[in-house]
Amino acid sequence: MPIFVNETEIEDDTVFSEMQYHSGDSMEQARDAAAQALVVRELLRQEAVNRGLSRTGDAEEALDAALMALIENDVAVPTATVDFCKTYYDQNKDRFRTSDASNAFLPFELVEDKIRDYLHTRSIREGIRSYVLNLAGNARISGFDLAGSL
Repeated sequence: MPIFVNETEIEDDTVFSEMQYHSGDSMEQARDAAAQALVVRELLRQEAVNRGLSRTGDAEEALDAALMALIENDVAVPTATVDFCKTYYDQNKDRFRTSDASNAFLPFELVEDKIRDYLHTRSIREGIRSYVLNLAGNARISGFDLAGSL
């Protein structure tokens, strides 16, 4: 069954070709992951075209650059403060133990940068997810439940 994002069709053959880049415990999971990736890319492509960052028919490299610019401009990512990192550390102390026989807690100062990186990555993912869901809410998507897959 084809998928439509607004007036743009994503054909079954395109989904099947994309499946090689996605794993899953079943063919259905791999197909859903491929369809999700294609729907997200199409939503972002359409937004980039609407905002004048890309043109229909741009080469892949130009389109990729436009999509990155769109995300960098529109997705706000807060910086994790020392206090926020410390709170995360305190709430997840069991994740920060030594691997030796003592199994002691690692000091906050040794893991602060790793915590900040983790929280930053998590913020980016959640920001992009929210942004894509917002785009999807303003689009007509048929043949695939994007909100249910994210």
